[in-house]
Amino acid sequence: MKTIVLLEDDNVFRESVSEAISRMRGLECIGAFSRIKDLMTRLPELYPDLFWLDISLPDGSSIEYIPKIKQMYPHTLCLVCSMHDDDDRIFSALKVGADGYLLKSSGIDKMIDGVHELFAGGSPMSPFIARKVLQSMREPQTDGNAIFEDLTTREVEILSALAQGFLYKEVADRHNISLETVKKHAQNIYRKLHVQNRSEAIIKYLKGTAK
Repeated sequence: MKTIVLLEDDNVFRESVSEAISRMRGLECIGAFSRIKDLMTRLPELYPDLFWLDISLPDGSSIEYIPKIKQMYPHTLCLVCSMHDDDDRIFSALKVGADGYLLKSSGIDKMIDGVHELFAGGSPMSPFIARKVLQSMREPQTDGNAIFEDLTTREVEILSALAQGFLYKEVADRHNISLETVKKHAQNIYRKLHVQNRSEAIIKYLKGTAK
């Protein structure tokens, strides 16, 4: 059973998401909050597999608290589900550790699909968000290849596959290695690139390989 904690101040939307999660086999909502302070107060006792985070809450922006969540739960996923589609919020969220970014306009069903994609090893993004990420790779870069000098050949191969959208299991199958080996390589990649998650590593890879 995969457990989820919701942070969403719209009562109707929060209840709809909670009900949608409860209808899905293998998913359980173990907490739902409308204020950041309430979530942070309970944070040490939650231990979820995924945080579903709105950005703009009455008492601040959840983006500022993602690093603390990741520090306490380094292996827990953070999925941002927001109405905001501006560059600042998108890249700020990804930079500090969000594992996916979906727009509320996608609909609850698509967002639940995103949850499953995250648990399968993917990094779900609404098409509009994905386009923003791809556009970022067209920005002028300086000494782009230098950021990959510390990566081994196998690590570059794995990072390239992740950037193409392959899941960990698919990367393992493609290279005839174990899933655990892929995960170990991924952690080494994140450390060498000074990033916190797959999304940030992919953005850095796309920018570094842009022509």
